Amino acid sequence: MPNENLVGDFPTFPKQQRSKLKREALIESAKSLFIEKGYEHTTAKEIAARAHVATGTFYRYFSDKRQLLMSLIENQLEDIMPLDLEWKSGDPEKLLAGRLEMHYHKMNESNLRKLMPELLIRDAELAAVVKDAKVHMQKKVLQHLEKLQRKGLMWPDIDIGTLTWCLQSLLEKLQVRNSEGLDVDYQQFAKVFCRTLFPGDHQTDEGRYIE
Repeated sequence: MPNENLVGDFPTFPKQQRSKLKREALIESAKSLFIEKGYEHTTAKEIAARAHVATGTFYRYFSDKRQLLMSLIENQLEDIMPLDLEWKSGDPEKLLAGRLEMHYHKMNESNLRKLMPELLIRDAELAAVVKDAKVHMQKKVLQHLEKLQRKGLMWPDIDIGTLTWCLQSLLEKLQVRNSEGLDVDYQQFAKVFCRTLFPGDHQTDEGRYIE
């Protein structure tokens, strides 16, 4: 379901294959231009020209360039957000390292993350949606960690609310480092991260496990 605050109602939505291809061409054109030139310096006319369609065709499918961009962001919002934390079974360090590497690989492929600082300053509705998404994610992390603590798998004397905030801050710092193109050793990061959560007496000969 499209988020009405971000996308709104499209002028039309194509049903025929030829029309769908034109709309997809506009989306790909806009994505490339937004990344190359920035959102503010890209026009609907330029998007249409690169997609090899008339400017009128652009407005047949999108009200303006913001609607097109917001539909792009909505589709990739989860990839742009910090990683959601959850452990059910297996070696927490190994699982986290693998998920981090996959997450940031997807983020780097999307390239939309490069536009986010500019957009969050200029677009209050987008900023509100991103803020709500972060709050929702933090609540999920909090509930999961509370469950692990009740099972006796985490430090029993640590306040989970404070811990959740600290862990999210670490992940955001990691995201900044990654966005700057700096090397990240995900295995080492996962080791430090998980040992903040789980006491050493859960160590086994085969590694650290959540059951």
